[in-house]
Amino acid sequence: MILPEAFLAPSAAMLTGGGVLLARDYLRYRLRGFEDRFMERFSDGDWAGNNMDLIARVPPGQGPAFKAAMLERVERLLAAGAPDLRLLREHGTFDDGQLRIVEDEQVSLQALCEPRHGLYFDLTHDDEVRIVWNHMHTDGVGMWTAIRRLFDENPPLIPYRDVPVPPPVIPELIALPSVARRLAWRGSLRREIVAERPTRGFEVWEAAPLRALKEDLGVPFNLVASAQAVAKVFDAHPDRRALIVGLTAYFPFLEGRNKYGIFLCKVRRRGGGPADVGRIARTLARQTNRPMVSWGTSAAQSYALGRMPDKVFERLITFFRQQVDVLVSSLPVGQRPITLAEMPARIACHPWYLTLPYYFLLVGTRDELHVSRTSRLERMAEADPAADAWPLGPEPPTSG
Repeated sequence: MILPEAFLAPSAAMLTGGGVLLARDYLRYRLRGFEDRFMERFSDGDWAGNNMDLIARVPPGQGPAFKAAMLERVERLLAAGAPDLRLLREHGTFDDGQLRIVEDEQVSLQALCEPRHGLYFDLTHDDEVRIVWNHMHTDGVGMWTAIRRLFDENPPLIPYRDVPVPPPVIPELIALPSVARRLAWRGSLRREIVAERPTRGFEVWEAAPLRALKEDLGVPFNLVASAQAVAKVFDAHPDRRALIVGLTAYFPFLEGRNKYGIFLCKVRRRGGGPADVGRIARTLARQTNRPMVSWGTSAAQSYALGRMPDKVFERLITFFRQQVDVLVSSLPVGQRPITLAEMPARIACHPWYLTLPYYFLLVGTRDELHVSRTSRLERMAEADPAADAWPLGPEPPTSG
């Protein structure tokens, strides 16, 4: 079978005498994730294809003051030449179809308030600022690192510390059974996709009940929160007995602009009635409790994909994406509520386009989670109308 061989060969060949050259190649490229390449191929030369909205919304009537305060901070930080705002000075160009990220010495506030091939501010909606950013440019952690100083000071909920680079070869070899097992998994919701344009939902979850469940189960908080998202999908699809869940993991040592990997878990439904969040959390914990295996699985897949020719890469990445029913990302932003000039803000984040059935982004503070849902299925909104109770304004344009 072609697909399993494509994933297993890089690690398996290291055990043979003919694997020396492959091992050298692996050592050179092992920290280059494939997500940058995927984003570029997915866009097919259309920058907007990977745009995302980060929506900061304030209570009705506070929009003008909120926008003025944010723009004043942008202008002040740009004038000071803040190095962590480099992302605002960069823009993307396509030369002969190849993406290049260019950093300008200066960028005007006016330019940042107009659509561009780089991060910009959309001020055209009442009581909200949309910060449009692009996954070819950076991942969510990179985006938040660049803009967090626009908001009031807020100690990080979970600091992103330097993580030592994992040892070579060993994690991939340990993870071979995990890689092989996951190659046989197939998502069950893709056949239900009918919407060309994704729909958006948003709700706020109180953190206290999830934290209490975390203590009771002895499971990390992010897995409990992810389990609640998965439970909502199960409840929207009571005929599904299993879901393939993708969990994003941030790897700061990766080279490239997207420093994350996706680890797959299979969650089975037990019995009738509402899905059991606790049981789902335990399942996710059991399948992710060996960091070396998680990294090895991600690294083996990443290396195999990254070294394939374009046509083979596209086939493989299509296969890989079709495995995922629900993708869940977490972004811990601060210990205190999100504010700007002491005005409370809620944060939503949605991709303009989507290839998966469901994508959840959980923006966390100490007291609550701001939960964004993007879907190409309609059944979630029908099953959980409260998830759409927070209006998000018009959909983004079809191109830009």
